[in-house]
Amino acid sequence: MWADGPDAMWADGPDAMWADRPDAGWADGPVSSADSPTAMLAGLRATRDPGVPPRPRRPFGPLGSFGPPGSRRPLLIVVAAAAVVAIVAGIVLVHALSGSPPATGATGTASATSSASSPDGRRQAATRLDALLAQSVTDRAAVTNAAEDVRGCGPSLSQDATTFAHSASSRQQLLSRLASMPGRSQLPAAMLQDLTSAWQASAQVDSDLARWAQDNATRGCHHHRGRSDAFLRASGAPEARATVAKRAFAAQWNPIARQYGLTTYQRNQL
Repeated sequence: MWADGPDAMWADGPDAMWADRPDAGWADGPVSSADSPTAMLAGLRATRDPGVPPRPRRPFGPLGSFGPPGSRRPLLIVVAAAAVVAIVAGIVLVHALSGSPPATGATGTASATSSASSPDGRRQAATRLDALLAQSVTDRAAVTNAAEDVRGCGPSLSQDATTFAHSASSRQQLLSRLASMPGRSQLPAAMLQDLTSAWQASAQVDSDLARWAQDNATRGCHHHRGRSDAFLRASGAPEARATVAKRAFAAQWNPIARQYGLTTYQRNQL
């Protein structure tokens, strides 16, 4: 092929070798617009029947996803529900493995409230009882002064019987308030029973002393030492019972009083 040299094929110029190419028609000038690439491609475009409406395009959904807006909402709801079910199932399984049943909302709340309020309930009950004891101490002070006045045939002899009677009535009121005191179940039952016994016995003593004072006021004192009559002797037995009960009560009350910063008492103060 290259017998005459590599440049022999170009002897007539670079375009001579293309003289016989299939598209030699281009040598006569540019192609007509009918034969342009755009015209040729137009015949390749898909044609649509004029009677068929165009198919609507699907709009983009949220975050660029295909489909109408909100089309993924049911799927999200299903996923959320499945997650909740899985969490509940996990809790039930944990309680089952631990051997304790899961507490319901109402029962769990009630138990927690009861446990949390128990110390407060005890404190409140102790505070209420402390107020009753303070009233009892006031009554005892008045009784002690009246007894000394009767023994000495003092100037208040005519009023001493009234003081004893008032103290007896006050102790009965204290017994009633103690029996109906809110939260009394938070305190030791034995302690409350000792206090009840002590106040009952002391009320009997006050009634006997009221009659003793009245007898002395009516019949007069003997050698300024008071009359030792049957009413005074009758007060001895209930006074002994009251003393025993007060000592037992104080031994139980004082630790509770110290715990809550309340008043402590000795037997002879109640």
